Amino acid sequence: MEIIAALDLFTGKVVRLTRGHIATAKVYSTDPVAIARRWQEHGADALHLVDLDAALGVGSNFSMIHRLLKEATIPVQLGGGIRSERAARDWLERGVARIVLGTLAVRDPACVGRLVDVFGPERIVVALDLSQKTVVTEGWTRPTSVTVEEALVRFRDLGVRHFLVTAVERDGTLSGPDLRLYAHLGSVSGVGIFASGGIRAVADVLELKRVGVKGVVIGKALYEGWVTLAEIRRALVEESEADASASAGSPDDRPGHGEGPTDVVPLRADEGR
Repeated sequence: MEIIAALDLFTGKVVRLTRGHIATAKVYSTDPVAIARRWQEHGADALHLVDLDAALGVGSNFSMIHRLLKEATIPVQLGGGIRSERAARDWLERGVARIVLGTLAVRDPACVGRLVDVFGPERIVVALDLSQKTVVTEGWTRPTSVTVEEALVRFRDLGVRHFLVTAVERDGTLSGPDLRLYAHLGSVSGVGIFASGGIRAVADVLELKRVGVKGVVIGKALYEGWVTLAEIRRALVEESEADASASAGSPDDRPGHGEGPTDVVPLRADEGR
């Protein structure tokens, strides 16, 4: 399971928001390079950079992102305000390990397919930001009529294999992830789900792993000291060792075991919250 540390940039500072509202921005540092170095040294598998200025259409953190790319010793994935195919290509060619596309993907799905063809599915992530069961775009400010299930299958059929699914109402709230949502989306074949929003404890990460999530993006819980990367890493190792021991001692011969999942079925109105 990938453990990815979030690093959101607004006017050159490291901030965290609550439910995506810029008015709630809390500044954690004026030195993004020092924060990136901290998460690297503490064991993050990757950094998740978000250019909030670009996402909201009020500027960019272009020079700082370039500096972070040069300084980083772990992979960097970048999202926020990447609204053209040319911009996506430029960042990938500059060394971003993965590009995270939300608004552009919804607006121009064919563009995402072309990027997958050129750069490969490992370097393209589609962000599905979910509010009231539908996808939102433009820095979480514009609702669409597209459900997360529809988007997941549509982009999978274009060759996308990685999806960052964020429950907007839980983002920055430290209220716990929407486990039912992620278990539900994990039933679709051929995709890897990265979870974001509400993660507050080691137990949340372990539960997400158990429902099939490929990785997690953790923000406020790290910045507020609710959890450390070392604690998460230790717990994952211990659980993997326990699982290996259990598997070696008792083969699983349950009926239907090993059958692959199929396409996802939409949640009922009373589910997923």
